Amino acid sequence: MTLSVQAYLRRDRPPAGMEKQTYLHPGQLCFTTEPTVVSTVLGSCVSVCLYDEEHKAAGMNHFLLPGSLPGTESPRFAEPANQILLKRFREMGVPVSRLRAKVFGGASMGGSSAGDLASRNVETALAFLRSNCIPIVSQDTGGERGRKLIFRTSDATAWVRLLGVR
Repeated sequence: MTLSVQAYLRRDRPPAGMEKQTYLHPGQLCFTTEPTVVSTVLGSCVSVCLYDEEHKAAGMNHFLLPGSLPGTESPRFAEPANQILLKRFREMGVPVSRLRAKVFGGASMGGSSAGDLASRNVETALAFLRSNCIPIVSQDTGGERGRKLIFRTSDATAWVRLLGVR
C-alpha cells in the first residue's frame, strides 16, 4: 500500500542540506527536535516514523522482529522499539493525539517464512499505531524488494527507493 510517498531515482535525489545526517542500523532508533536526515535500508524489517509538526519533534525506529521475549527492552523487537519511541515524545510533552505516522518496509525477501515474518512486522506496526490512535499518513510496505528510506525530520518528508533489479 502506498500513500503519498516520494520515490526517487538516481537523478532525483533528496535535497542535500545543512541537516545532521544519521544512519539507522537494524535495532536502532532516533528521536530529535533538530533538523536531521535519517536513512536506513529495510528488507523484512519495518520502520515507523513518528512526528509532530507543532513541536518540531520526530523519530524513527528500525525493528527486525514482531514479537519480543518477556522482559526484553531491545528495540530490535517491535513492541519495545515502538514504545520507546512513543515514550520520547511523551517526555517532550507532545500529546499522542498530535502524532502522525509513516510506515515502511516489510518486504518478503524470499521464502514463505520470510514473507510471514515481513507481514507480521507490518501488522505489528499498524496494530501499535491503531491502538494509540495515531493516524498513518503514508505507508509503503510489502512487496518482494528491499527499500532505502530517507526521512527528513524538519518537515517529515520521506523518500523511498526500491532496491534490486526487476
